[in-house]
Amino acid sequence: MSLEHSSLTTSELHKTTYKYDLWRGFFEGVMSSGIQTFALFIAIRYYNAGEGIKSLIAAGPFIGMILSLPLVHYTAGKGLKKSWCSAVPSALASVCLIIGAWVPSLEFYALMITVSYIFRSAAIPYLTSIYSDNYPHHKRGASVSKPLLLTVAISALFGLAGSLILEINIVYFNWVFTVVGVCAIAKAWAISSMPSKVIEKTSHSHPFGNFKYTITDREFGYVLLTWFIMGFANLWVLPLRVDYIASTTYGIEASPVIVALIITVIPETIRFLFIPFWARLFDRMNFIVLRMILNVLFGIGIALFFISKNLLVIGTGSALIGLAFAGGSIAWALWVTKYAPPGKVSAYMSVHVCLTGIRGTIGPIIGYWTAAQVGATMTGWISCGLMILATIMLFPEIKHGRKKMLAAS
Repeated sequence: MSLEHSSLTTSELHKTTYKYDLWRGFFEGVMSSGIQTFALFIAIRYYNAGEGIKSLIAAGPFIGMILSLPLVHYTAGKGLKKSWCSAVPSALASVCLIIGAWVPSLEFYALMITVSYIFRSAAIPYLTSIYSDNYPHHKRGASVSKPLLLTVAISALFGLAGSLILEINIVYFNWVFTVVGVCAIAKAWAISSMPSKVIEKTSHSHPFGNFKYTITDREFGYVLLTWFIMGFANLWVLPLRVDYIASTTYGIEASPVIVALIITVIPETIRFLFIPFWARLFDRMNFIVLRMILNVLFGIGIALFFISKNLLVIGTGSALIGLAFAGGSIAWALWVTKYAPPGKVSAYMSVHVCLTGIRGTIGPIIGYWTAAQVGATMTGWISCGLMILATIMLFPEIKHGRKKMLAAS
C-alpha cells in the first residue's frame, strides 16, 4: 500500500519513491532481458517462426505504447492513483508471461508474450509523472539513473544466465519465462508502493486529444518530429539485430551465449558504466545538444553492427549502441519534464510514448521487408543516414534548449 502523497515532505517523497524505484529497477531488468533477447530467440530457434510472428513479438512493447495515450485519457480525472494505474498492467503481464511459457504452441506463445509486453509498456506515462511529482527537477536525472543502473545490470546478468540455461537445453525456456513472469508481479508491488497523486483531469473529449500539444507547443512538436525520424531509424533494426546473428538467413548462426553477449550483455554492460555520466549531463547540459550527440552515436553503432559478419566488428557496434542507449534511456524517460507545464507531464509523455509505439510497431515490419529487398547491411546504412538527418534538423533548436536550461537553473 503506497503512502499518502500529501502527508509526506519533499524529502520523504524523494526517499520513499527512490527506495521502491530501486526494487522496480531490479525486476524491470529481468523483464527487459526477456523481451530484448529471449522472446525473439525462442521464436526463431525453438518455434522456427516466420516474419509475421517475429514482427508481432517485436512490436508488442510498442503497441502498448500506442495504447498508453487512450489509457491516460480514460483514467484521467477518475480519482485513480498513478502508482496503481502503472502497477496493474504489470500484474496482468505476469499472468500472460507464465501462461505463454508453458503452452506448447507458437501462436499462443507469440500471443501471450506480445500481450504481456503490451501491458508492460502501456503504463509508462504514469511512472514518468510520478518522477515529475516526487523528484526535484535538478535531481531527476541522477535520481532515475541508479534504478536504471540496476535495471541494466540485472538485464545483462539475467541475459547471460538465461542463455547458459538455453545452451544446456532450449526447452528450458519455459522456466526462463516463468522467472520473468514472477518478476513482473514483483515489479507491480514495487510501483504500487510508491507515493503518488491521482491522475490529473483532462479537458479533451476524445482519447487522442493530447496530440494538440504537438501543435500548440511548437518546440515540443518539432523535437518530437526529429525524435520520430531518429527513433524509427533505431527501432526498425532493433529486432533485425537478433535475426542478423541468430538466423540462418545471414550466415552467422551464433550460439545462444554469443547472441546474449552481443544483444544484451555487451550493450547493457556499457549502459551500466555510462548511465551516471549521461545522467549528470542531462541535469546540466543543453538537452538538444545532448540529443544530437546521442543520435550520432546510435548512427555509427548501427552502421558498424550491420557492415560486417565479423563478430568483433558487430560487438563494437553493439557497444556503441549500448553507449547511446545509456544516455537515450535517461533522455527518453525524462525529457518531457523539461517541456511540459505543471500538471501536464502525463499528457505530454503519453504523446511521446504513443509516437514511440507507432514507429516501434511499424518499424520491425518495414525493417524486415527492407532487409529482404536490399540486405541487412544497406538497411543499417539507411538507418545511419536517417540519424544524421534528424541530427541536422535539431541545429535550429539549440537556442531553445539553452533557454530551457537557463529557466530551470
